[in-house]
Amino acid sequence: MSDGDTEGAYVVAPEDIVWHKTDLGEEFWLSDRVVDARYTSAYDAQLSKFGPGGGSPPHHHTYNHAFYFLSGTGGVRIGDQSRHVKAGTFVKVPAHIQHSVTNDGTEDLVFLVIYDPPINDEGMP
Repeated sequence: MSDGDTEGAYVVAPEDIVWHKTDLGEEFWLSDRVVDARYTSAYDAQLSKFGPGGGSPPHHHTYNHAFYFLSGTGGVRIGDQSRHVKAGTFVKVPAHIQHSVTNDGTEDLVFLVIYDPPINDEGMP
């Protein structure tokens, strides 16, 4: 997406998303690598997808992040609390708090992950 691109180049259609497989599921990073350098680097985000039965084991990070669920159903555990999630649910995950996400539905669980501060190439803020 260069400055000379037409308006259509600003849109990434669902069929054009290139998902990258990880040990936990699939992800698509939304950062200056995709958007372009005209946007701030004050945040980093990725689109994540867990298939039915998939998810993440309990873990924690040294940084804050949040999840916004776009489709599917699942469960989120933060510390000692568990919550059911579905499209439209927003979850805040403070730094150093153990958490996990699981897909308990029959469709992909797709959610946006917003990192604060941004993640560098080594996966650290």
